[in-house]
Amino acid sequence: MAEQPVIVQKISWGNLCPWTLVFKTLPVASSISVLVFALLGVVLSPMGWLLSETVFINKDLKQDTELMRIVQVNRSPYRGVFLATESNADSIEVLGAPLSGPRMVFRQFVRPFEYLFSSGRGLREFLYFLVGCCWSIVVWSFVGLAIARICLLRLTRNEQSGIDDAFEFAMDKWLATAGAIGIPLIAVALLCIPGFVIGLLMGFDLGVVIAGVLWFAILACALVMGLLLFGLMFGWPLMVASVACEGQNSFDAMTRAYAYTFQRPLHYAFYMVIAILFGGFCWLIVSNLANGVVDLAFWSSSWGANVVSGDRIQTIQGILPVPEGGSKALVNSGQSLIGLWNALFKTLAAAFVYGLFWCMASAIYLLLRKDVDETETDEIYVVDEQRTYDLPPLRSDEHGIPQVQEPVPVPETTESADDDSESEVDLT
Repeated sequence: MAEQPVIVQKISWGNLCPWTLVFKTLPVASSISVLVFALLGVVLSPMGWLLSETVFINKDLKQDTELMRIVQVNRSPYRGVFLATESNADSIEVLGAPLSGPRMVFRQFVRPFEYLFSSGRGLREFLYFLVGCCWSIVVWSFVGLAIARICLLRLTRNEQSGIDDAFEFAMDKWLATAGAIGIPLIAVALLCIPGFVIGLLMGFDLGVVIAGVLWFAILACALVMGLLLFGLMFGWPLMVASVACEGQNSFDAMTRAYAYTFQRPLHYAFYMVIAILFGGFCWLIVSNLANGVVDLAFWSSSWGANVVSGDRIQTIQGILPVPEGGSKALVNSGQSLIGLWNALFKTLAAAFVYGLFWCMASAIYLLLRKDVDETETDEIYVVDEQRTYDLPPLRSDEHGIPQVQEPVPVPETTESADDDSESEVDLT
Protein backbone atom coordinates (compact mmCIF):
# COMPACT_ATOMS: atom_id res chain seq x y z
CA MET A 1 0.00 0.00 0.00
CA ALA A 2 1.46 3.36 -1.01
CA GLU A 3 2.29 5.74 1.83
CA GLN A 4 0.27 8.92 1.98
CA PRO A 5 2.33 12.12 1.81
CA VAL A 6 2.51 14.15 5.00
CA ILE A 7 1.39 17.74 4.50
CA VAL A 8 2.54 20.29 7.05
CA GLN A 9 -0.22 22.86 7.30
CA LYS A 10 1.08 25.01 10.12
CA ILE A 11 4.36 25.52 11.92
CA SER A 12 4.32 26.51 15.58
CA TRP A 13 7.14 29.00 15.66
CA GLY A 14 6.57 29.55 19.36
CA ASN A 15 7.53 25.93 20.10
CA LEU A 16 10.21 25.71 17.44
CA CYS A 17 11.84 29.06 18.29
CA PRO A 18 10.63 30.11 21.77
CA TRP A 19 12.89 33.17 21.71
CA THR A 20 10.47 34.77 19.23
CA LEU A 21 8.51 35.70 22.36
CA VAL A 22 10.86 38.70 22.59
CA PHE A 23 9.43 40.05 19.33
CA LYS A 24 5.92 40.09 20.80
CA THR A 25 6.92 42.78 23.30
CA LEU A 26 6.97 45.59 20.75
CA PRO A 27 3.15 46.06 20.61
CA VAL A 28 3.04 45.99 24.41
CA ALA A 29 5.83 48.57 24.72
CA SER A 30 3.96 50.82 22.29
CA SER A 31 0.72 50.71 24.29
CA ILE A 32 -0.53 53.75 26.17
CA SER A 33 -0.40 52.09 29.59
CA VAL A 34 3.27 51.12 29.25
CA LEU A 35 4.23 54.54 27.88
CA VAL A 36 2.47 56.25 30.80
CA PHE A 37 4.37 54.27 33.41
CA ALA A 38 7.67 54.54 31.54
CA LEU A 39 7.21 58.29 31.23
CA LEU A 40 6.51 58.44 34.96
CA GLY A 41 9.77 56.63 35.71
CA VAL A 42 11.82 58.70 33.26
CA VAL A 43 10.51 61.92 34.84
CA LEU A 44 10.73 60.86 38.50
CA SER A 45 14.19 59.29 38.36
CA PRO A 46 16.15 62.55 37.76
CA MET A 47 14.36 64.27 40.67
CA GLY A 48 16.20 62.18 43.24
CA TRP A 49 19.50 62.84 41.51
CA LEU A 50 18.77 66.57 41.47
CA LEU A 51 18.07 66.50 45.21
CA SER A 52 21.25 64.53 45.88
CA GLU A 53 23.21 66.94 43.70
CA THR A 54 21.85 69.94 45.59
CA VAL A 55 22.81 68.46 48.96
CA PHE A 56 26.19 66.84 48.29
CA ILE A 57 27.80 68.45 45.21
CA ASN A 58 29.61 71.58 46.41
CA LYS A 59 31.70 74.15 44.56
CA ASP A 60 34.88 72.11 44.84
CA LEU A 61 33.31 69.03 43.26
CA LYS A 62 31.90 71.15 40.43
CA GLN A 63 35.47 71.70 39.26
CA ASP A 64 35.70 67.99 38.43
CA THR A 65 34.71 67.87 34.74
CA GLU A 66 34.28 64.09 34.64
CA LEU A 67 31.99 64.11 37.66
CA MET A 68 29.92 67.00 36.30
CA ARG A 69 29.46 65.16 33.02
CA ILE A 70 27.95 62.28 34.99
CA VAL A 71 25.84 64.70 37.03
CA GLN A 72 24.42 66.32 33.89
CA VAL A 73 23.38 62.93 32.52
CA ASN A 74 21.74 61.95 35.81
CA ARG A 75 19.70 65.13 36.04
CA SER A 76 18.18 64.82 32.55
CA PRO A 77 15.36 62.37 31.72
CA TYR A 78 16.50 61.89 28.11
CA ARG A 79 20.03 63.23 27.73
CA GLY A 80 21.75 59.96 28.63
CA VAL A 81 19.99 57.77 26.07
CA PHE A 82 20.28 60.27 23.22
CA LEU A 83 23.92 61.15 23.92
CA ALA A 84 24.79 57.46 24.00
CA THR A 85 23.03 56.96 20.69
CA GLU A 86 24.62 59.94 18.98
CA SER A 87 28.13 59.08 20.18
CA ASN A 88 27.70 55.36 19.38
CA ALA A 89 28.44 54.59 23.02
CA ASP A 90 26.95 51.40 24.48
CA SER A 91 25.99 50.28 20.98
CA ILE A 92 26.74 47.40 18.63
CA GLU A 93 27.36 48.21 14.99
CA VAL A 94 25.43 45.96 12.61
CA LEU A 95 25.67 46.64 8.86
CA GLY A 96 26.98 50.11 9.63
CA ALA A 97 24.06 50.99 11.93
CA PRO A 98 24.73 51.48 15.67
CA LEU A 99 22.22 49.41 17.65
CA SER A 100 21.92 50.32 21.32
CA GLY A 101 18.43 50.44 22.79
CA PRO A 102 18.14 47.94 25.69
CA ARG A 103 21.90 47.73 26.24
CA MET A 104 22.01 51.51 26.55
CA VAL A 105 19.17 51.51 29.09
CA PHE A 106 20.88 48.70 31.00
CA ARG A 107 24.07 50.78 31.18
CA GLN A 108 22.13 53.81 32.36
CA PHE A 109 20.83 51.76 35.28
CA VAL A 110 24.08 50.01 36.15
CA ARG A 111 26.66 52.78 35.62
CA PRO A 112 25.81 54.79 38.81
CA PHE A 113 26.32 51.64 40.89
CA GLU A 114 29.71 51.13 39.25
CA TYR A 115 30.70 54.62 40.38
CA LEU A 116 29.29 53.84 43.83
CA PHE A 117 31.59 50.82 44.25
CA SER A 118 34.63 52.42 42.62
CA SER A 119 37.54 53.41 44.84
CA GLY A 120 38.98 56.87 45.17
CA ARG A 121 35.64 58.60 45.80
CA GLY A 122 35.29 61.18 48.53
CA LEU A 123 32.54 61.10 51.12
CA ARG A 124 30.36 63.64 49.32
CA GLU A 125 30.69 61.84 46.00
CA PHE A 126 29.87 58.53 47.68
CA LEU A 127 26.78 59.97 49.36
CA TYR A 128 25.68 61.57 46.08
CA PHE A 129 25.75 58.23 44.28
CA LEU A 130 24.32 56.37 47.29
CA VAL A 131 21.21 58.57 47.56
CA GLY A 132 20.72 58.63 43.79
CA CYS A 133 21.03 54.85 43.48
CA CYS A 134 18.59 54.26 46.34
CA TRP A 135 16.11 56.62 44.69
CA SER A 136 16.52 54.81 41.36
CA ILE A 137 15.80 51.48 43.06
CA VAL A 138 12.61 52.89 44.61
CA VAL A 139 11.35 54.48 41.38
CA TRP A 140 12.08 51.61 39.02
CA SER A 141 10.97 48.95 41.50
CA PHE A 142 7.53 50.50 41.25
CA VAL A 143 7.52 51.55 37.59
CA GLY A 144 9.30 48.46 36.29
CA LEU A 145 6.95 46.22 38.26
CA ALA A 146 3.88 47.91 36.77
CA ILE A 147 5.25 47.64 33.22
CA ALA A 148 6.31 44.02 33.72
CA ARG A 149 2.86 43.15 35.03
CA ILE A 150 1.16 44.68 31.99
CA CYS A 151 3.50 42.87 29.63
CA LEU A 152 3.27 39.49 31.37
CA LEU A 153 -0.52 39.51 31.37
CA ARG A 154 -0.47 40.23 27.65
CA LEU A 155 2.13 37.55 26.87
CA THR A 156 0.68 34.81 29.08
CA ARG A 157 -3.10 35.35 29.07
CA ASN A 158 -3.47 37.84 26.21
CA GLU A 159 -5.23 40.18 28.64
CA GLN A 160 -5.22 43.95 28.58
CA SER A 161 -4.25 45.35 31.95
CA GLY A 162 -5.43 48.85 32.72
CA ILE A 163 -3.33 51.56 34.27
CA ASP A 164 -5.33 51.38 37.51
CA ASP A 165 -4.87 47.60 37.86
CA ALA A 166 -1.13 47.80 37.20
CA PHE A 167 -0.80 50.74 39.60
CA GLU A 168 -2.63 48.83 42.33
CA PHE A 169 -0.47 45.74 41.80
CA ALA A 170 2.72 47.80 41.90
CA MET A 171 1.62 49.58 45.06
CA ASP A 172 1.05 46.21 46.72
CA LYS A 173 4.27 44.50 45.58
CA TRP A 174 6.94 47.15 45.00
CA LEU A 175 8.47 46.64 48.46
CA ALA A 176 9.11 43.01 47.55
CA THR A 177 10.89 44.13 44.39
CA ALA A 178 12.99 46.72 46.18
CA GLY A 179 13.79 44.19 48.89
CA ALA A 180 14.93 41.60 46.35
CA ILE A 181 17.41 44.11 44.92
CA GLY A 182 18.38 45.42 48.35
CA ILE A 183 19.16 42.06 50.01
CA PRO A 184 22.38 41.44 48.00
CA LEU A 185 23.45 45.06 48.50
CA ILE A 186 22.93 44.77 52.27
CA ALA A 187 24.88 41.49 52.25
CA VAL A 188 27.74 43.21 50.42
CA ALA A 189 27.72 46.03 52.98
CA LEU A 190 27.95 43.51 55.83
CA LEU A 191 30.81 41.69 54.11
CA CYS A 192 32.69 45.01 53.99
CA ILE A 193 32.95 45.10 57.80
CA PRO A 194 35.94 42.71 58.06
CA GLY A 195 37.74 44.70 55.38
CA PHE A 196 37.01 47.91 57.26
CA VAL A 197 38.49 46.47 60.46
CA ILE A 198 41.57 45.23 58.61
CA GLY A 199 41.88 48.66 57.03
CA LEU A 200 41.97 50.25 60.48
CA LEU A 201 44.74 47.87 61.53
CA MET A 202 46.69 48.69 58.39
CA GLY A 203 47.02 52.23 59.69
CA PHE A 204 49.68 50.90 62.08
CA ASP A 205 52.94 49.18 61.18
CA LEU A 206 52.20 46.09 63.23
CA GLY A 207 48.69 46.07 61.83
CA VAL A 208 50.06 45.61 58.32
CA VAL A 209 51.63 42.32 59.43
CA ILE A 210 48.33 41.23 61.01
CA ALA A 211 46.49 42.22 57.84
CA GLY A 212 48.92 40.12 55.80
CA VAL A 213 48.20 37.07 57.95
CA LEU A 214 44.40 37.55 57.70
CA TRP A 215 44.33 38.69 54.09
CA PHE A 216 42.97 35.33 52.93
CA ALA A 217 39.78 36.07 54.88
CA ILE A 218 39.43 39.43 53.12
CA LEU A 219 39.88 37.73 49.76
CA ALA A 220 37.18 35.21 50.69
CA CYS A 221 34.77 38.02 51.60
CA ALA A 222 35.65 39.85 48.40
CA LEU A 223 34.97 36.68 46.39
CA VAL A 224 31.50 36.37 47.91
CA MET A 225 30.87 40.07 47.28
CA GLY A 226 31.96 39.68 43.67
CA LEU A 227 29.59 36.77 43.10
CA LEU A 228 26.71 38.65 44.72
CA LEU A 229 27.32 41.78 42.65
CA PHE A 230 27.85 39.82 39.44
CA GLY A 231 24.56 37.99 39.90
CA LEU A 232 22.82 41.22 40.85
CA MET A 233 24.16 43.09 37.83
CA PHE A 234 22.52 40.65 35.42
CA GLY A 235 19.71 39.36 37.62
CA TRP A 236 18.00 42.51 38.88
CA PRO A 237 15.66 42.81 35.85
CA LEU A 238 14.62 39.21 36.47
CA MET A 239 13.81 40.05 40.10
CA VAL A 240 11.31 42.68 38.98
CA ALA A 241 9.78 40.32 36.43
CA SER A 242 9.68 37.50 38.98
CA VAL A 243 7.58 39.51 41.43
CA ALA A 244 5.31 40.63 38.58
CA CYS A 245 4.85 37.06 37.36
CA GLU A 246 4.79 35.03 40.58
CA GLY A 247 3.62 37.59 43.14
CA GLN A 248 6.22 36.25 45.58
CA ASN A 249 8.27 37.80 48.37
CA SER A 250 11.71 39.38 48.15
CA PHE A 251 13.75 36.31 49.04
CA ASP A 252 11.99 34.05 46.55
CA ALA A 253 12.37 36.60 43.75
CA MET A 254 16.06 37.06 44.55
CA THR A 255 16.85 33.33 44.67
CA ARG A 256 14.92 32.66 41.48
CA ALA A 257 16.79 35.44 39.62
CA TYR A 258 20.18 34.20 40.84
CA ALA A 259 19.27 30.61 39.91
CA TYR A 260 18.25 31.56 36.38
CA THR A 261 21.36 33.70 35.91
CA PHE A 262 23.89 31.11 37.08
CA GLN A 263 22.16 27.90 35.92
CA ARG A 264 21.44 29.03 32.35
CA PRO A 265 24.10 31.64 31.55
CA LEU A 266 24.35 30.70 27.87
CA HIS A 267 20.58 30.77 27.43
CA TYR A 268 20.47 34.13 29.17
CA ALA A 269 23.27 35.49 26.99
CA PHE A 270 21.52 34.30 23.83
CA TYR A 271 18.23 35.91 24.82
CA MET A 272 20.05 39.15 25.66
CA VAL A 273 21.68 39.21 22.23
CA ILE A 274 18.27 38.78 20.60
CA ALA A 275 16.87 41.57 22.76
CA ILE A 276 19.79 43.90 22.02
CA LEU A 277 19.51 43.40 18.27
CA PHE A 278 15.74 43.66 18.11
CA GLY A 279 15.45 46.46 20.66
CA GLY A 280 18.36 48.30 19.11
CA PHE A 281 16.67 48.25 15.72
CA CYS A 282 13.44 49.57 17.27
CA TRP A 283 15.29 52.34 19.10
CA LEU A 284 17.24 53.26 15.98
CA ILE A 285 13.95 54.02 14.26
CA VAL A 286 12.42 55.87 17.21
CA SER A 287 15.50 57.96 18.01
CA ASN A 288 16.01 58.99 14.38
CA LEU A 289 12.32 59.80 14.12
CA ALA A 290 12.48 61.98 17.25
CA ASN A 291 15.57 63.84 16.05
CA GLY A 292 14.06 64.14 12.58
CA VAL A 293 10.86 65.66 13.92
CA VAL A 294 12.81 68.30 15.84
CA ASP A 295 14.97 69.05 12.80
CA LEU A 296 11.89 69.30 10.58
CA ALA A 297 10.30 71.73 13.03
CA PHE A 298 13.34 74.02 12.82
CA TRP A 299 13.59 73.54 9.05
CA SER A 300 9.99 74.53 8.42
CA SER A 301 10.34 77.52 10.77
CA SER A 302 13.54 78.63 9.09
CA TRP A 303 11.68 79.58 5.89
CA GLY A 304 9.82 82.28 7.77
CA ALA A 305 12.51 83.26 10.29
CA ASN A 306 15.20 83.68 7.66
CA VAL A 307 13.04 86.17 5.80
CA VAL A 308 13.79 88.62 8.61
CA SER A 309 17.45 87.65 8.80
CA GLY A 310 19.48 85.15 6.85
CA ASP A 311 20.78 83.41 9.96
CA ARG A 312 17.83 84.06 12.29
CA ILE A 313 17.03 80.39 12.87
CA GLN A 314 20.63 79.73 13.92
CA THR A 315 20.31 82.51 16.47
CA ILE A 316 17.13 80.94 17.84
CA GLN A 317 18.85 77.57 18.02
CA GLY A 318 21.66 79.16 20.04
CA ILE A 319 24.30 78.52 17.41
CA LEU A 320 24.89 82.24 16.85
CA PRO A 321 24.69 85.02 19.47
CA VAL A 322 21.86 87.54 19.52
CA PRO A 323 22.79 90.47 17.24
CA GLU A 324 23.20 93.95 18.64
CA GLY A 325 19.97 95.86 19.00
CA GLY A 326 17.95 92.73 19.73
CA SER A 327 16.34 91.85 23.03
CA LYS A 328 18.51 89.10 24.47
CA ALA A 329 16.08 88.46 27.31
CA LEU A 330 13.15 87.82 24.97
CA VAL A 331 15.21 85.60 22.67
CA ASN A 332 16.50 83.58 25.64
CA SER A 333 12.96 83.16 26.94
CA GLY A 334 11.81 81.91 23.56
CA GLN A 335 14.79 79.57 23.32
CA SER A 336 13.94 78.14 26.75
CA LEU A 337 10.32 77.49 25.77
CA ILE A 338 11.32 75.87 22.48
CA GLY A 339 13.91 73.78 24.29
CA LEU A 340 11.27 72.70 26.84
CA TRP A 341 8.93 71.43 24.12
CA ASN A 342 11.79 69.62 22.38
CA ALA A 343 12.83 68.07 25.69
CA LEU A 344 9.29 66.85 26.37
CA PHE A 345 9.14 65.24 22.94
CA LYS A 346 12.50 63.51 23.39
CA THR A 347 11.49 62.43 26.89
CA LEU A 348 8.50 60.65 25.39
CA ALA A 349 10.83 58.89 22.94
CA ALA A 350 13.13 57.90 25.81
CA ALA A 351 10.10 56.52 27.69
CA PHE A 352 9.49 54.13 24.81
CA VAL A 353 12.92 52.51 25.03
CA TYR A 354 12.67 52.22 28.84
CA GLY A 355 9.27 50.56 28.50
CA LEU A 356 10.64 48.24 25.81
CA PHE A 357 13.51 47.28 28.11
CA TRP A 358 11.17 46.14 30.89
CA CYS A 359 8.89 44.33 28.44
CA MET A 360 11.78 42.37 26.96
CA ALA A 361 13.12 41.60 30.44
CA SER A 362 9.71 40.10 31.25
CA ALA A 363 9.79 37.96 28.09
CA ILE A 364 13.31 36.75 28.91
CA TYR A 365 12.14 35.82 32.40
CA LEU A 366 9.39 33.62 30.97
CA LEU A 367 11.91 31.92 28.66
CA LEU A 368 14.42 31.27 31.46
CA ARG A 369 11.68 30.01 33.76
CA LYS A 370 10.71 27.46 31.13
CA ASP A 371 14.36 26.44 30.61
CA VAL A 372 15.07 25.96 34.33
CA ASP A 373 11.73 25.05 35.93
CA GLU A 374 9.98 23.67 32.82
CA THR A 375 7.05 25.98 33.52
CA GLU A 376 4.91 26.88 30.55
CA THR A 377 5.06 30.48 29.38
CA ASP A 378 1.30 30.94 29.82
CA GLU A 379 1.30 30.52 33.61
CA ILE A 380 1.11 33.61 35.79
CA TYR A 381 -0.01 34.59 39.25
CA VAL A 382 -3.46 36.20 39.14
CA VAL A 383 -4.63 38.49 41.92
CA ASP A 384 -8.02 37.56 43.42
CA GLU A 385 -9.24 35.69 40.37
CA GLN A 386 -12.96 35.34 40.98
CA ARG A 387 -15.24 32.70 39.52
CA THR A 388 -17.52 34.36 37.03
CA TYR A 389 -19.96 31.48 36.62
CA ASP A 390 -20.88 30.53 40.20
CA LEU A 391 -24.37 29.14 40.63
CA PRO A 392 -26.89 31.20 42.58
CA PRO A 393 -27.74 29.99 46.09
CA LEU A 394 -30.28 27.10 46.14
CA ARG A 395 -32.73 25.85 48.79
CA SER A 396 -35.06 22.89 48.76
CA ASP A 397 -38.76 23.47 49.32
CA GLU A 398 -41.10 21.23 51.32
CA HIS A 399 -41.20 18.74 48.43
CA GLY A 400 -37.41 18.52 48.18
CA ILE A 401 -37.19 20.43 44.91
CA PRO A 402 -34.26 22.90 44.72
CA GLN A 403 -35.35 26.49 44.30
CA VAL A 404 -33.26 29.55 43.43
CA GLN A 405 -33.06 31.83 46.45
CA GLU A 406 -31.61 35.28 46.88
CA PRO A 407 -29.11 35.57 49.73
CA VAL A 408 -30.70 37.05 52.81
CA PRO A 409 -28.62 39.67 54.65
CA VAL A 410 -27.93 38.77 58.24
CA PRO A 411 -29.18 41.51 60.59
CA GLU A 412 -26.97 42.66 63.39
CA THR A 413 -27.64 40.98 66.73
CA THR A 414 -28.51 43.24 69.62
CA GLU A 415 -27.94 42.63 73.27
CA SER A 416 -30.92 42.91 75.59
CA ALA A 417 -30.70 45.51 78.26
CA ASP A 418 -32.44 43.22 80.81
CA ASP A 419 -30.38 40.02 80.39
CA ASP A 420 -27.24 38.75 78.68
CA SER A 421 -29.02 36.51 76.15
CA GLU A 422 -28.68 37.26 72.44
CA SER A 423 -31.67 37.38 70.14
CA GLU A 424 -31.76 34.59 67.55
CA VAL A 425 -32.41 35.42 63.92
CA ASP A 426 -34.59 33.04 61.99
CA LEU A 427 -33.21 32.83 58.48
CA THR A 428 -35.89 30.41 57.35
